[in-house]
Amino acid sequence: MHSGPQADAQLRALIYAEQIGMLYRQLPTSTAGNMAGALVLAGSAITEHTLSSWSIGAWVACMAALQAWRLMLYLRCRRNGFALPDARRAAMIWTSGVVVSGILWGSTALLFFTPENPVFQAVLTVLVFGITASAIPLIGSYIPSFYVFVFPALTPFIARNALLHDVPHFVISVTEAVVMLGFASFARNYNRMLIESLRNRYEKQALADRLAHQNVDLEQARVAAERANRSKTQFFAAASHDLRQPLHALGLFAGALTEKARDPEVSGVVSSINASVHALDELFNELLDISKIDSGVIKPGVTSFALSGIFERLRAGFAAEAAEKNLRLMMAGGDCVVDSDAVLLERILRNLVSNAVRYTPAGEVAITATPGSHGVRIEVRDTGIGIRTEDQQRIFEEFVQLGNPARTSKKGLGLGLAIVQRLCGLLGTTIHLESAAGGGSAFSFTLAPGQQQAAPSHAAPAPEAARANLAGKLVVVIDDESAIVEGMRVLLAGWGADVLGSATGDDVVSAVHADGRVPALMIVDHRLGNGANGIAVAQRIRRELDPEIPVLLITGSITPALCDEARAAGLGFLLKPVTADKLRDHLGSVLAPPAPAR
Repeated sequence: MHSGPQADAQLRALIYAEQIGMLYRQLPTSTAGNMAGALVLAGSAITEHTLSSWSIGAWVACMAALQAWRLMLYLRCRRNGFALPDARRAAMIWTSGVVVSGILWGSTALLFFTPENPVFQAVLTVLVFGITASAIPLIGSYIPSFYVFVFPALTPFIARNALLHDVPHFVISVTEAVVMLGFASFARNYNRMLIESLRNRYEKQALADRLAHQNVDLEQARVAAERANRSKTQFFAAASHDLRQPLHALGLFAGALTEKARDPEVSGVVSSINASVHALDELFNELLDISKIDSGVIKPGVTSFALSGIFERLRAGFAAEAAEKNLRLMMAGGDCVVDSDAVLLERILRNLVSNAVRYTPAGEVAITATPGSHGVRIEVRDTGIGIRTEDQQRIFEEFVQLGNPARTSKKGLGLGLAIVQRLCGLLGTTIHLESAAGGGSAFSFTLAPGQQQAAPSHAAPAPEAARANLAGKLVVVIDDESAIVEGMRVLLAGWGADVLGSATGDDVVSAVHADGRVPALMIVDHRLGNGANGIAVAQRIRRELDPEIPVLLITGSITPALCDEARAAGLGFLLKPVTADKLRDHLGSVLAPPAPAR
């Protein structure tokens, strides 16, 4: 593609068409998510007797009609191979449906809003805000469609809480407004980075086409490919950090709601919300793994070890899923010793076994290790659906899922085998595939044999750290995201703590002096406003108050040296999003008294 106004206009048209095409390809996931949310909300409303069955049925019927119409759009586009002859008209049709969807979700603030039932009101708010958060990666590719969804969906909640004229609801209204603006900001950043990634992709593709005719452009194509790869890695890293912020806040509020929900029906809804947050976190982790491997963050640490430990953990992790499908899970060769990185090897095998169990309807999945003249050959073989010869190279590409044409999120993002191939490269080996359609698959690779280690002594296991007792203790929370501070305040208050929140940390010392107690713990974000560093802020407060105050650094940043820097400063470290259970368990070790000197 040559430079010039015409070429730029053509490039913008390609990017625009791809943005709209992405919207339509995501329709099954969006439709399923909206209907699932609508049914959960309707079921909760019926259980709590908050509205007449006729009104609830009418609202669900409107939502179902909208989703049926959108599903028809998807089927028609799929028949055409998602080729959009008029992208602007397709965008207008899509946007009209999103406007109606936003209005329907916003109408729940009028139809289902029940101040006299705070538990159901909390479920309603978390559900609608969760639907909005999940919409960022689904419809954020075309930013106008996200705006016309988020503001009609969330503004009624903000207004309704503000009109109740009491302090708690006014605080909730302000928090909801901040979260809504945060969603809009994250969606805008996501859209900007996606457009840049698409621009680099099409520029790379254009350069590759020119290489077929002009060998002189070879060097330019190489540079463009490297730039596109760096852009993709930066995009994954930045998107992961930005999108983890609202997900982290959502997880904190859901965790706080778990503590307060006693009714079995409400507890089931809250469990579903927590499961959805966990699933979204798993998808982000796949993106993060690719980003870390491509940027060279992951370095293998080679040691000699027997495979038995990894095999036993694999058996424990997949036995229940295999039994549910009546599959035999067979393992052999665990006594073999290899020279490799145990953590990376286990990640490789987990991805392979997960795929094998997922795509094997009957028969067995076998994991074997066999010593040979060239090393220890490790193989994962199944009796599943198999892979056609023409697809056997494609499955190692990013985002390729042969058995998931509808792109349902239950089957991940299609990064598992791409991660396996990259990790095998880090371990100095090559993944091999033997398969045929309908004849099962066998993935294998070879590792260097290791030296047999002496059997470890059977010492008594270390006791698990007790959960932290925060009753009556002062906890300082420093984060420039007000929604996260509020979520922490609600969650920790439910555990009995007194919480002092701050956006910058500048006001913490004076507030602590006014309170008259030394904090039992500080929870600090790494990236604070105006470029402030959370580690430096925590150390400054420690010097002014007490150098022994425990500090937990919670961040969405994947900077390689950050974990080591935090531990060198004597700080605990967690990566966002953090679930309530994980936070409670980690606080137990952070607040544990040091072992007595011998």
